[in-house]
Amino acid sequence: MRRSFRTLGIALCLAGYGLVFGDPAPAGDAPEPGSPGDTLTREDKRMAYLVYKLLDKDGKIKGANLERGKKLFYQNCRGCHNLDGRRVNFTPMEAKPTYLGQRARDDMPTFWYQMNFGDESREGMEPFYDELTLDEMVDIAGYAQTLP
Repeated sequence: MRRSFRTLGIALCLAGYGLVFGDPAPAGDAPEPGSPGDTLTREDKRMAYLVYKLLDKDGKIKGANLERGKKLFYQNCRGCHNLDGRRVNFTPMEAKPTYLGQRARDDMPTFWYQMNFGDESREGMEPFYDELTLDEMVDIAGYAQTLP
């Protein structure tokens, strides 16, 4: 089942930017992390971080170290996606293939979710949430947007 990440982004907006990041809000409005009032999942929090902190108005990742992202991509991703990200076609039933770089540029929420939490519908796409730091994921995502 394909999730609508644009809908997720809207839902996260409604869930409250301040609840996730503690940005300016009146004291007492945000629940304590782990308390019964803290209802956002780790997936919600990670996706909200992407939407509110990492993406510029054009859908590009802000603040990525592309050189480090390239090294991390080679270490963690090239085994399945190849050096240029063109081993897996994400749209095999369509005339024009969609490879990793295009997915990262055109649909970063899906790319980000799959990198963080894996994808059960794609055999072998394991989650990296517990394997890589957030900064490393930002760098890989930024580098992936430079691939063909």
